[in-house]
Amino acid sequence: MEHFIAHTFLVHPHPLECEAVADWLRKITYVELVGKGSSLEHLIQLPYIKDIDVIVVFAHQTVNLAEKILKIRKLHPRLKFLLLAPSPSTESVREIVRSGVSGYIVFESELHEWELAFRAVSQGRVYYGQEVMLRLAESSVEPFIVEPEPTTKDFLSKREVEILRLVANEYTTTRIASELCISDKTVESHRRNLFQKLGVKNSVGLTKIAVRMGVV
Repeated sequence: MEHFIAHTFLVHPHPLECEAVADWLRKITYVELVGKGSSLEHLIQLPYIKDIDVIVVFAHQTVNLAEKILKIRKLHPRLKFLLLAPSPSTESVREIVRSGVSGYIVFESELHEWELAFRAVSQGRVYYGQEVMLRLAESSVEPFIVEPEPTTKDFLSKREVEILRLVANEYTTTRIASELCISDKTVESHRRNLFQKLGVKNSVGLTKIAVRMGVV
């Protein structure tokens, strides 16, 4: 049973597709679709914008998208954005993520991933699809610093390598626990150890390291 309602606004530039997505959202028990529009500019004019929890944005073009989202979030910082867009370039993905989107997946994602992303964002968590995560990994936070390539034997136990691989493949804590036959608490303990050992603060950082190690 769901214990929350996500008041949701849908932004989609194509009317027929917009209505199809709207119908899908209405079938989700914890979603209340409060409106839909063709652009983010339309969103800014809404008199009830303060009552919205999640903005689902279908963006076929990402030019100036980060700037528009950032502008809205400065006015309404509690709004959460879930972005569905074409496969991002390495150059653009960091800009969009820095705008403050809580979720970012590509159009080609399976419907199951759309559902995972929406649930995560509506519950106040962050969800980036695998392709987005890999683009972030390619785009170094400090591009002018050459970091030594880490090796698993220098840093991690066999179990930590397993958990790193599953985190990079977007497994949840519960799913990792089930996969490895350990408790959720143990998974979180290993995750904290990974953050400390690898010097990162979130799953994006873990995925970057996993890619460099060749774990995924």
